[in-house]
Amino acid sequence: MIIAVDASGKVALNEADNFRGFKVVSALTDKTKLGDALRAAGRYDGEHAWITKAWLIAQAPKDANWRGEFDKMAAFAQSKGWVEGDAIRAHVETASV
Repeated sequence: MIIAVDASGKVALNEADNFRGFKVVSALTDKTKLGDALRAAGRYDGEHAWITKAWLIAQAPKDANWRGEFDKMAAFAQSKGWVEGDAIRAHVETASV
């Protein structure tokens, strides 16, 4: 899954069926602006984004197969220590979105 942040700060879920590549790709380079934008989906700690499971589920396709795969991905992230509360950690890349 790719959480895309465009230059205007709009946040969108792309590649919702890609459960092996979880990251934020941002057109914003300013950390304060990125943090403001990511409040819609979770939070930004200055290094990693923490995207809430609730936001991901709300943006995703509404089918049982997707939810099953998502739950497996979330369990894997939990096993690696990449979950805090209801949020999954994502690394952040800067690129044009």
